[in-house]
Amino acid sequence: MIRIMIPHRKSEHFESFSDNAENTLRKVFLNAMVPGEKPVVLKGNKVTISYDKTPINKLADKVVDLGDGGVTFPTDFCKLLDSCSSDQIVMIQGKSTSFLPNSYSNGAADLSPNSGSVDIQAFDDNGNALKIGNGNSEANLIIQIPLDKYMPIENAEYMVPFIPEREEEYFFYNSYEMSTSCGSAQIQFRLDDESVQFLAVIRFGDHPDVSTRQFDTVCMIPNDFALAGFHGNSTHPDPYTCFVNTNTVGGFKGKVYVGLRQLTVSEHNSYPNNDSVPTTLKKTDFMTNYTIKIMEACCKWWDTSVRDWSCEGCVVSNMTTSAHVVCICNHATTFAGGWAVVPNTIDWNFVFSNADFFKNPTLYITEIIIALVYFITVIWARRQDKKDVEKLGLAPLKDNDPRDKYYYEIVVVTGMRRNAGTESKVHFILSGELEETDVRSLTDEKRKIFQRGNVDGFLMACPRPLGNLNYLRVWHDNSGKGKFASWYMRSFVVRDVQTDEKFIFISNRWFAVEEDDGQVDRVIPVAGKEQMTEFSHLFTERTTKSLSDGHLWFSVVARPPQSRFTRVQRVSCCLCLLYMSMLTNAMWYGQQTESANALTFGPFALTTEQIFIGVASNLIVFPITFLIILLFRKSRPRKKRPSRVEEALHHKSRSATSMTDVNPTIKSGNNSPPVTSSQLLEGHQRPDTSCSRPGTSMSIVDVAKNNGKKKKKLELPWWVTIIAWILLILATLVSAAFVTFYGISFQDVKCKKWITSLLISFFSSVFITQPIKVFLVAIFFSLIVKNPGSGEDEDEDDEEKPKLSTDEDYLHERTEAFGVTRPRKVGYKPPDPKQLERAREERMKEIKMWAIVREIVFYAFFLWILLVISYRNRSYNMFLYKSSMERVFIITNETSQWFIKMKNKDDFWNWASTGLINGIRAGTYYNADPPLLMRGYINDKQSRLMGYATMRQVRIQRDTCRTPDPVRKVILECNSEYTMTQEDKGTYQIGWKPMTGNASADITREEYQYERASELNGYPYWGEMAVYSGGGYVVRLKGNTTVLRNKMLQLRDEGWIDRYTRAVFVEFTAMNPGINLFSISMLLSEFRPSGGLFPSYRFEPAMLLPYMNSAMLFQLACEIIYLIFIVVFLVKEARAIYRDRCAYFKEFWNLVEVAIIFMSVSATVIYFYRLFEVNKLTERFRISHGNEYMKFQYVGYWSEMMSYMIGWLVFLASLKFLKLLRFNKRMSLLASTLKASCKDLMHFSIIFNIVFLAFIQVFYLIYVANIKDFKTFISSVESGIVMMMGKFDIYEMIMVDPVLTQICIFFYVLTITFIIVNMFLSILNETFGAVRVDNTKQCNDYEIVEFMMNRFKMWTGFGTPNTRTWNPNDNQAETVEGKIDDFPDRIDQLLNSIHQMYMEKDRLDSLFEKNTESILMKKSHPAYTPSPHRSSIYEQPFKKGLTTVQTN
Repeated sequence: MIRIMIPHRKSEHFESFSDNAENTLRKVFLNAMVPGEKPVVLKGNKVTISYDKTPINKLADKVVDLGDGGVTFPTDFCKLLDSCSSDQIVMIQGKSTSFLPNSYSNGAADLSPNSGSVDIQAFDDNGNALKIGNGNSEANLIIQIPLDKYMPIENAEYMVPFIPEREEEYFFYNSYEMSTSCGSAQIQFRLDDESVQFLAVIRFGDHPDVSTRQFDTVCMIPNDFALAGFHGNSTHPDPYTCFVNTNTVGGFKGKVYVGLRQLTVSEHNSYPNNDSVPTTLKKTDFMTNYTIKIMEACCKWWDTSVRDWSCEGCVVSNMTTSAHVVCICNHATTFAGGWAVVPNTIDWNFVFSNADFFKNPTLYITEIIIALVYFITVIWARRQDKKDVEKLGLAPLKDNDPRDKYYYEIVVVTGMRRNAGTESKVHFILSGELEETDVRSLTDEKRKIFQRGNVDGFLMACPRPLGNLNYLRVWHDNSGKGKFASWYMRSFVVRDVQTDEKFIFISNRWFAVEEDDGQVDRVIPVAGKEQMTEFSHLFTERTTKSLSDGHLWFSVVARPPQSRFTRVQRVSCCLCLLYMSMLTNAMWYGQQTESANALTFGPFALTTEQIFIGVASNLIVFPITFLIILLFRKSRPRKKRPSRVEEALHHKSRSATSMTDVNPTIKSGNNSPPVTSSQLLEGHQRPDTSCSRPGTSMSIVDVAKNNGKKKKKLELPWWVTIIAWILLILATLVSAAFVTFYGISFQDVKCKKWITSLLISFFSSVFITQPIKVFLVAIFFSLIVKNPGSGEDEDEDDEEKPKLSTDEDYLHERTEAFGVTRPRKVGYKPPDPKQLERAREERMKEIKMWAIVREIVFYAFFLWILLVISYRNRSYNMFLYKSSMERVFIITNETSQWFIKMKNKDDFWNWASTGLINGIRAGTYYNADPPLLMRGYINDKQSRLMGYATMRQVRIQRDTCRTPDPVRKVILECNSEYTMTQEDKGTYQIGWKPMTGNASADITREEYQYERASELNGYPYWGEMAVYSGGGYVVRLKGNTTVLRNKMLQLRDEGWIDRYTRAVFVEFTAMNPGINLFSISMLLSEFRPSGGLFPSYRFEPAMLLPYMNSAMLFQLACEIIYLIFIVVFLVKEARAIYRDRCAYFKEFWNLVEVAIIFMSVSATVIYFYRLFEVNKLTERFRISHGNEYMKFQYVGYWSEMMSYMIGWLVFLASLKFLKLLRFNKRMSLLASTLKASCKDLMHFSIIFNIVFLAFIQVFYLIYVANIKDFKTFISSVESGIVMMMGKFDIYEMIMVDPVLTQICIFFYVLTITFIIVNMFLSILNETFGAVRVDNTKQCNDYEIVEFMMNRFKMWTGFGTPNTRTWNPNDNQAETVEGKIDDFPDRIDQLLNSIHQMYMEKDRLDSLFEKNTESILMKKSHPAYTPSPHRSSIYEQPFKKGLTTVQTN
């Protein structure tokens, strides 16, 4: 065979070039080849060409092999030619391609571009082409065309048939779409129960109706009930495939309906054709489910006259499979074949006749749950929308002075870090080019501020503008409790209300004693362009905005309060998106088939079909959802929100916005009319208090001009929101309706699979794919684009502009008015370093305390989950099941020879003929009743064999050792112990006679043919004497008891076990469904070269199907939680390793943690791998009905390995609790003692090992031949350890050597027990005493216990807390300096109180005059009484205005 590379044809021009090359090659071979010579085959990657020069009479039934394709000639080839003679020499040129030639033509639409083709041509001896095909229908070419191996294979669909409860309804209907011209249909069935037969009635375009004879063809499945269970081969078509040929289809395109009915026993093989189907049928119920696969196939040939593909003269054969199209044609040219994947369609009649709840519970329950979740979420979202409106307000600073008329809006953004929020009091100082503020406090008594992720707004009043801001000093007093003392500030934004100028201070730092650098006071400069374009800032900003506003699902929870797109609208859009995604998924569900043309990326694969489905789905879903979301976002509100500044100044306060924080009662004394906001915007000058100087950048006139230059955003009228709601409702209802229709069409079984796959896809998209996309986009824009953005809200036009008057007042009175005094501003005091250090120590202790509490609680929960999982995979029934198996096969009275008492091969055959046979077959009951319906059960009548049992022999090769010279003449042959390298793997005649090489004379059976371990799915086994391979000579124990007993007698008579036999395995697996346990059984008989037999057995109960119980969901939940724990531990320890490097592995408990993680991951991998293998074996059991060979040894090995890992895992996890008790002083002493004595114990171990091993060698050499406990050196070591505890059989040892035994035992006890062991105890006692006295050798972790107890006393009020413990409010303790600093404020408070008590009725100067006058008049005129008019003067209220003081 010559191999050449032929390139892929790309165009019509290249195909012409290729034809010229073929002509040249044909001429060469025509001249060079001899008639009758072996054909020449040229193979390339895409093309196979064959040249065969032969007489015509040799072409009868000849098969031309073209690799994947081929051609079979008719018996009389001359009938296809116009004229020929039998001895005429012809050159047959055959060509097979793996692509479609002439794919540019219109007729290639039904053929895949990668579909194969076959070209067959004949030439005479002169090279002239012979025309094959003359219209003679008696002779046809059979062409086997390779189908597109890259085309996806249609998935089979599992159906649960039923007959609708309607009169005259006999069929269950399937439907599909016929989409190819001149095609045929192949409907392949696979019945779960192959003891039944179906009738399939097919009609094109409508449902078949037998009563009116309205159907096109019928099939029986299988077509002959005698072929039940046979699924076809290379020579016979599949009887379970209904083939609708090309003539029957007649070029039909459209819906094809297939009605199915299960036939009764009397109807089997009764309806072979259309005429045999009666008009009236009996209604029968379906007793089995089935799987259906539908294909369309077509045969086309290249018509050179019209240069297009045609199908005349070719029909599809019923031998067509999913790999080849077989065409029967009466002419020769280039042939091609193909088939199309049928899309999902809706059968409306089926939908409306099967739409009840009980037939589709999964679909309707899913939709009900979605509706309930939607309505509950909408109610929650509506409440949150109302709260979001409240969050938009500004809280006036509590220390605002009503006389200050220059306003700044402050927005403080708290980060999303863990424990980022604070309850400490925050203060700040703003410094600008013109002015600097006093110490200002950010407080709000009506709501919680500075919570994690909060955006808090405040309104600050100043007496004059600060100018361009330079820096910000911000700090807090660390007065919060516990974790709420710390604060992580992301940014601090200040906006000049008058000029609308913003100043951004980027922090992204901790204000905490335990985080970062431990500082709670920072100076932050105003952010410039470099800071605004830093990657950390841009990435944080973009990620936060994308997740909170751009991500449709996450934004339902994290929606920005100022967004027009409300939570209710977002939830509704999520519902619409969900249903539309479900619809597109249902439209192509089951069509994403495997394809060899897939582009693979490691474990991932991408096909053109998947790309098409993805693009089509997005074209359906994206435009509608994008339009709805765009309409909601861009629609203006019907009414603008009031200005936040005006709300803070004029309107009554709301609970969330803290508008009542500042309510001065002092009114302005200026009686001039106020300047309105319209006058301000027209350029009128603001009062002096505003300090807005005309003609400067701070003037309102300039601001108004600058604001007019801003680019107008795209906005839509408010009523567009109504249109968006209408579109959303329509899209949701239509999608939900079609989802329901598809769900009914799928039926409940397929619907469950569809919904499961949909949920997995949905959650992976929402929580994995989309967040990753957000992060990647944020990284791209932060690294490449670096555009900080405008920083403005999307709805800045949704709020009215503030209308500031010349004499703004706080309208609502407050009791804490400033009165005649203005509060004295407190100067900046830096935090006391000593108090910060003390706070840091206490906070670190508190963090450690909570870490310990969390560690104990979470680890206890982890251990509980681990124990649940461990004990759920083990069962107390395992021991009982093993005992039951022993009573069936080992300790049983139904045998003439017990297994464990076998001594030679005669005993083995006695046991095999009685005990073994009686054990693997269910015997009669105690009353001699036969075991009905117990086929395949063992003798306990509860356990079913998985397949059948086998008996496997392992042999040794002949003469594998050298006979000693003195006995060589007597002993002619030496056979050694078994080793895998000397195993006999030959094939023998019956009775182990060597093969002669003569096929007719050699008589053998499978019992004498070696089968490799790979064929038996076997693995090495460690026996008592050796490690045996997984292959051997196998006896399959199939048949009833009589057959098996005769087989045992036959093998014994033939000498199947002889001197070369080294081991015989009896292997089987039984399953008891009542207790959900498998028993992987191995009965081993090891034959020694001396002729003796040593039996051993192993029954390994295993729970291989762990979810077959009532606690399945609970167990599954525990396993998921356990996996989450492992991931958390893995991340935690990986970070610790990265942080500590090599020092990490020097800590003992770290090694324990690594061992726990390693074993958990390994056990998880083994668990799922074992489950995968078990599912494969049980599926084979289901398909073969338990009649096929299957071996569970491999699964048993993994199950045993997992049991060991789980045991060690529970041990290490339980041992780790010692670490959690390290704060106990006694536990600390134990650990410290072992650590301090480590070096001495290492030296002691050297002495101990030398002495101990010396005695062990003596015992081994003396007793190895006589005592079982000393048969190997390892068992001798084990016996020596037991002897240290005084447990040994002295009498058995004395029987070997009385004198030497007593001497050895005496010195062993004296040396090991009395001296060496006491040395070990002395070392521990000495170290313990030293540790207890020396505090430096003790761990000080127990100090945290004292701290925890003190905190517990503080929380509960029981007992007296330790006064040494620092109180978080100590930094506010009064000192002498503090009292002196507070004295002026105390005087101010006194004056305020006096003012509130008296100034509403009397002025101070009038009060003084009145009192003085009264005293003087009483002294000079005792009978003096004030006049009424004077009294009324004193009692009249003062004019409203500022307080004045009169002096004389």
